Amino acid sequence: MKALKMIVFSIFYYVVIVILAVIIALATLLGYFTLQLLIFGRGDYLLFVSNSLNIIPVIMIINLIIYALFKIKEKLSKRKEQQIGITEEDDEPVDIETLSKLERLLLKLLYKLEELDKTISKIFKVIKTCYIPVLIIAIYCGMTNYAILYTDSIKVSSPIVPTGIIYKYSDIKGIDVGVTKENKNSYSPYYEVIFNDGKSVNLFGGSMHEDKDIGFEYILIDLDKKLRTQGVIKSADKENFEEYSKGLDKDFVSRVEKLFD
Repeated sequence: MKALKMIVFSIFYYVVIVILAVIIALATLLGYFTLQLLIFGRGDYLLFVSNSLNIIPVIMIINLIIYALFKIKEKLSKRKEQQIGITEEDDEPVDIETLSKLERLLLKLLYKLEELDKTISKIFKVIKTCYIPVLIIAIYCGMTNYAILYTDSIKVSSPIVPTGIIYKYSDIKGIDVGVTKENKNSYSPYYEVIFNDGKSVNLFGGSMHEDKDIGFEYILIDLDKKLRTQGVIKSADKENFEEYSKGLDKDFVSRVEKLFD
């Protein structure tokens, strides 16, 4: 009976961890990109575009927090075992044949959760010595990788040039628009601006934030008109556009489609 109580308590701890992990994941995503915006998104900008690779340090932070939660769970489990009175001396092995279907199901679930727990612990034991340094590097690379669109210029920052390079609209020589197929059912549009020095930046991707509460597609449409007016050459590929637009709001799709004109 004591062992079954421990099964219930252990599963409860795992459920709490899963719930906390989801909350932490959402909070980390919001907090990370908000922090980047507060640090670098200064001035009267139209659009702030964070590189999609920023998801790497976010995932690493989430993994680190989840590992910490598992370690806390282990300590709480040991305390709970002491409170219930289960020790190595008086704990009796569980006879699976005497358990009900529900109890068997809970026991199997606990075994799987414990296996996952051990796997996570083993992984972190192997990589813990280099995890924090790698995380710091990933955060630096992610935080300094962004583009800011202004009314007459575009600031492009990278880990190599964290202060950023400012390009005037007159420095833009080309536009490349299309939709890339990432996997079987995932498509990502891109609006790539190409500068005279050969460098480029995608303004339709990653995490985007509009400063004027205007949809980013409106901002890009306005930019597209300005660049086309000044004679910038544009290349558009609509090969995967229909697949991308499936299930999306028709009005939104109609606005995005204008970028392909």
